[in-house]
Amino acid sequence: MRKSVFVAVIFTMALVTSGLSMAQEKITVSSNQQSIDYANRILTYQGDVKAVWKDYTLQASEMYIYLTPQNTLDKLIATGNVKVKQGTKFQGSCERITYTLKDGILILEGDVNYKDDLGNSLVAQKITIWTVEKKLKAEGTPVEATYILKGGIIGTPGGKSK
Repeated sequence: MRKSVFVAVIFTMALVTSGLSMAQEKITVSSNQQSIDYANRILTYQGDVKAVWKDYTLQASEMYIYLTPQNTLDKLIATGNVKVKQGTKFQGSCERITYTLKDGILILEGDVNYKDDLGNSLVAQKITIWTVEKKLKAEGTPVEATYILKGGIIGTPGGKSK
C-alpha cells in the first residue's frame, strides 16, 4: 500500500512538472538543484533557475512553486537577481517576484526596473501588475517613470490659447 501511494504521488508530480496536467499549461524549469515537498506541495529550484510558462520567461537564484490540492499552479515565488519577461509585452528585473495564478497578480519587489513594449519604463521599490485587468501600480520613494509619448504639438504656437 505504501509503495502504491508513493508511485501515485510520483506519477502525479511527473504529470504536473512535465506539463501533461489537463488543467494547466506546461511549465519547464531548469536549475542546479531541484526538490519536491510532497506533503506541502512545494517544488523548490535553486541555482541558475530558468523557468518558461506560457509566454513568461523567468530567471532567478531560487524559485518556489506552490501547488493546489488538485496539483495545479497556485503561486510562484522567485528570489535573487530576478529577471522576467512576458514575450514582447514587458521585461523587468528585481530581487523578488510573486505571482498568484488565482487572481493573476504579479508583484515585483526590491530595486525594480520595468520596461513595456511601448518603451515606457519605471524604476520603483515595488510594482504590482494585475495581468487580467491590464493595469499596474508602482510604489517607492521615489518612483521614476519615463513615458514615450506620440509626437504632437501641445498648445498653440506662441503660447497663446484660443
